[in-house]
Order: sequence, then C-alpha cells, then structure tokens
Amino acid sequence: MNKHFLLFLSMLSLATVSNAQVAINTDGTLPDNSAMLDVKSTTQGLLIPRMTLAQRNAILSPATGLMIFQTDNVPGFYYNSGTPASPAWIMSGNGTSWGLNGNSGTSATTNFIGTTDNVALLFRVNNQKAGGIDHNLSNTSLGYQALNTNTTGNSNIASGRSDRQLNTYGSFNCATGTDALGQNTYGSSNTANGFGALASNTTGGVNTAVGNYALHSSTTAYYNTGIGESSLYLNTTGEDNTAIGYNAMYYNTVGNNNVAIGANALSDNKANSYSVAIGTWAMGHADSRITGRATYNTAIGYQALLGSNVSSNNTGQWNTATGYQSMLNNTSGSGNTATGVSSLLANTTGSNNAVYGGNTLATNTTGQENAAYGNWAMELNETGNYNTANGSWALRSNTTGFYNSGFGHNALYTNLTGSYNTGVGDHAYPNSTSLSNWTGIGSNAGSSLSISNSVEIGNTSVMRIQGQVPMSLYSDERIKDNIVANVPGLDFILKLRPVTYNLNIHRQNEILYKGQKNTEDWPGKYDIEKIRMTGFIAQEVAKASAEIGYDFNGVDKPETADGLYGLRYSEFVMPLVKAVQEQQEIIESQDQVINELKSRLEKLELLISR
Repeated sequence: MNKHFLLFLSMLSLATVSNAQVAINTDGTLPDNSAMLDVKSTTQGLLIPRMTLAQRNAILSPATGLMIFQTDNVPGFYYNSGTPASPAWIMSGNGTSWGLNGNSGTSATTNFIGTTDNVALLFRVNNQKAGGIDHNLSNTSLGYQALNTNTTGNSNIASGRSDRQLNTYGSFNCATGTDALGQNTYGSSNTANGFGALASNTTGGVNTAVGNYALHSSTTAYYNTGIGESSLYLNTTGEDNTAIGYNAMYYNTVGNNNVAIGANALSDNKANSYSVAIGTWAMGHADSRITGRATYNTAIGYQALLGSNVSSNNTGQWNTATGYQSMLNNTSGSGNTATGVSSLLANTTGSNNAVYGGNTLATNTTGQENAAYGNWAMELNETGNYNTANGSWALRSNTTGFYNSGFGHNALYTNLTGSYNTGVGDHAYPNSTSLSNWTGIGSNAGSSLSISNSVEIGNTSVMRIQGQVPMSLYSDERIKDNIVANVPGLDFILKLRPVTYNLNIHRQNEILYKGQKNTEDWPGKYDIEKIRMTGFIAQEVAKASAEIGYDFNGVDKPETADGLYGLRYSEFVMPLVKAVQEQQEIIESQDQVINELKSRLEKLELLISR
C-alpha cells in the first residue's frame, strides 16, 4: 500500500462519517446529533491556529466568528465579532468580553457595557428589574425592582431595593436607598435619600428627605424637608415643614410651616404650626394635641422651651426663647421673650415676661409682666409681677415683690418681698428685704437705715444737690386736717445751738452700710470731709423740742439704737417765722409804749411851758 492509502485507513479508524457529521475519537463512538464536529479525548485537546497580533490583523476578510489564539501582546483566544469588511477582535474569557472573574486589556475608547441601538439598558436579578438607564424617559435606576412599574414617569433617579417600584407617572424624582419613595405613584420633584425615606409617599411633591426613615410616613404632603434619621418620620399631610436632625419633628403628622433644626427638635409636635425650634431638644416636648393651631413659638438653643415631659401640658403660645435651656420648663406661659443661658428657666405659667441675659428670671414660675435685662437680673423671682430690672444682678433677690423698678448694677439687689420700690444707680438698694415705696437715686443710694415710703438721693460722698428751681411741696388746705396754729417760736429757736463742724463719712459709712456696701474708693470720695459745715446737732434739737413739748417733725429719729439722726432743715422755717412774728409783736408793743410815753412827755412839756 502507498502512504496515501495508509493515511486514509488511519483516518477511518479515528472518524466515522454519518450524514456529513464528523467524530474524531479513539473509541469509535458516533458524533453527537447536535454537533457537526465531535472531538473526544481524555488525554489530548483541540489546538486552533496560533499567531501573533500582527499575523491576526493580516488575515484577509476574516469571517464573523473566526477564532484564533493570539500569542503576544495580551495572549488569549480572540474572535471576530465584527464583519469580514470591518473586523472587531474580542478576547474571549478574561478580556473585553467582561469575564466573570474580571477583565484586563480593555480600551476606554472602544470597550463598554451597553447597547448600540436606541434601546434602554436594563439589569435583572431573579428575572426582575434591578436597574436601568432609559434615555428616552430620562430615568436612571439601580436596585432590585427599582422603577419596576414605571410607565410614563420621566427624569427620575432611583437607587436601592424596591425604590419607587410603584411609580407610574411621577417625574423629576430622585430616590436613593432601600424602599425610598417605594410607594410613589404620581408624586413629582421629590428627593429621597436613605433607607425608607419618603417610603409612603404617593402623590406628594417637592419634598426632600435625607436620612433613614426621613419623612417615612408622608403620603400626599408638599414642600417638606427632612434631613436626618427619622426626621418628620410620622408626617402624613403636614406641609411646608423643615426638619434637620435626628428625630427632628418625629411625631408631626399634619402640622404646617414649622422649622426644627437639631436632634429631637420639635419632636413631640403633631398638629401645631408656625413653630421654630433650633437646637438639640429645642421645643422637644411641644404640645402633642391632634387638632392643630398656630403657636408662633420660637426656641433657639439646647433644650430651649423643652417643656413638661407630659407634652399635652405645653400649651403656651407667642413665646421666644433663645439660649441654653432658656424657658426649659415652660408649660402654659405665653407671650414671653427670653434671651440668655437659663433665662426664665423655671417658668411654667408666667406670661408676658421679657428678659435678656444669663439666668435672668431663672426661678420665675408664675410671675407675669416682668422685664429684666442683664445677667442674673431678677434671678430668684418666683411669683412677683410687674417688675422692671435693668442691669446685672438688678432685683436679683426679689421673690414675690411687685411693681418694683431697678436700674443699674445690683439695683434693688436685696429686695425680696417689698413692692413699689425704685432703685436707680449702681448698688442703689436699701439693706432691707421688705421695704415698700422706697426710692433711691444714685450710686450706693440706700442703707441699713432706709425705711419705707422714703426717697434717698446720692451717697455719703455727695457734696451738692442742685436744681434750677426749688422743690415744691403740696400744701393745699383741702388736704390738711386738724389745723392748729401752735408752732412755738422764740421758745424753741432760743434753745437751738448753731455750730460748725466737719463731716466724718468714714464713720458714717460704717454705721449706714455695716460693711455691706460702699467698699470701693474713687477720686474725691472723701473730699466732703474737708468742707467746714454749718448746722445743728440733731440730738440737741430733739431735746430742745421735747423740753417745750413741741412735736417737731424736723428731726428724723432712728428706728434702731445704732441708727443715725437726721434733720429736715426746711422744717425750721415755721418756728423761725413764728419767732419773727413774736418778735414783731414785741417790737410793736414796745413801739406803742414808747409812743404813749412820747405823747405824755409832749403833754407834760406843754403844761410846763404854760
């Protein structure tokens, strides 16, 4: 046999031809019915043409699907995915065919995942929509069943499991997070970012929810902004609300036009409107009534206007609280304005108070119509009403006193229960807790000798009190009873001893202030001690009036043994007038006697001349 015949016999032993099918094996089995060529071996493989990149590219008119093994550059199996006229060699396996175990050797200009026709790109998981890019409707989604039932809604972005799966017609929405905008159907222009954000929204629009469960229960509401986990969580139809912070406005359902910034700010509010709360727990226990009303409350600061733990008790309106724990315990108090750390801290039902400064009216509970300006002004007031304090520590100790006015640092500082008092000036206060109708004007006005129903001007260093006109006193006959012309004249005046002296205000301050006031020095404080003065000794005047039984009101006798005497020099006018009148009577009487003597002398001279 020649070599060609032997080769033919050898091939017959390896292949069986049936219906143009070919099987290559060593056991004589027929080819599989589905295969044109069936190669079978347990020890050897199939070797296709091997060539370099240059050799591959040199193939003339390669058929579509033609495969080779490339040996250089990026080695691997390549097939022509293009046409003979326009070849497009794609690497099979870990190449630009996007293998399951990663890819390499891709080209940013020629390789991509997507479509080359006018059809949306879709992704599926478990044969369910799991994302897509629809350029016709301008929708973009990524997540299991995201935009699953959308039909005509356009310009939507959805990212997350079940995001907006019910959306049909809503447009201009952006949802990121599992179940974000999951129930939306017609709602448009919403932004939801976070697990369950705006999850219940159906037709509401122009809402922004950022954070897990933000605006979770909102259904048909418009123009709400919830930023922070569970912010506006239970809101259903409330509109125009802004909540920023964890649990901010958590329980709000139908309340409108509220602003809450801070964790748990306005947390308990359900239906009330027009409240502003800025700060952690600011107005946190706001009135939880389900039938809303406008509160017009504003709280700025940590726990400002926090209120009672029983939120239904917090019914106050028209309040403004600014500062750490400002109006912390307010319940039904209304119309208050408090600015400063712990200002109106304990207030519960007090209304129409205006305070500015740290700890101002801090312990006030029910006091009303008070105005306090300055740190610690009226700090201890509890139930006092209609007081005005202007200056740090002014009226600081007042508890129940009312209608008091203190202007200046420490003005009326010691007053507790006194009323109708006025203190104007630094440390202008009496060393008493319960005086009423006392007025002190000037630095350090008032002392331990101050009494009710009195007016004190200046301190012990004042050397002159001036005015353009003299003081006028009421002296109308209609307001005077028991009028008796019994003022002594010469009997009293002749007992008085006018003296000159120097005033010792060092000793005077020790007696008046007992070390409680007037401790600071200033230029000229003791200059008054250099002035030579003229006057009476009060004790001598009191003794002189007593000796003649004259109830003289020109002597102010002290109420205590260690108190100071005082004189009202204007009261000396009446005894002096009476003394002049008595002297005039004496003069007139003497003149009459002299005239009678003259007449008799003239008559005597006439008789003698005859």
